[in-house]
Amino acid sequence: MPIWGADTAQLKALGSKLQAGSSEIEKQKSLLTRALDSTDWMGPDADKFRQEWNGSHVSDLARVARALEEAGKQANKNASQQEEASQS
Repeated sequence: MPIWGADTAQLKALGSKLQAGSSEIEKQKSLLTRALDSTDWMGPDADKFRQEWNGSHVSDLARVARALEEAGKQANKNASQQEEASQS
C-alpha cells in the first residue's frame, strides 16, 4: 500500500533550505550593491549598469528571495499539517 503524504523531517529541511536561500540572496544583493556603490567607475556604461542594477536586477533578486521565503514557509506549514493528520 503506497504512503500518501510527506516525510515531515525532509519537508522541514527543505523549508529551512529555501528560507536560507532567501537570506543568502538578500545578503549577496546587499554586498553587491555596496561593492558597486564603492567602485570608481564613470561614464555611460557605468551609468547604464548602475541604472539596470538598481532598477530591474535588485527588484528581480528581491522577488526571488520573497518567493523562496514563501516557499519555505509553505513547506514548513505542509509538514506541520502532515504531522497533525498523521496523529489523528
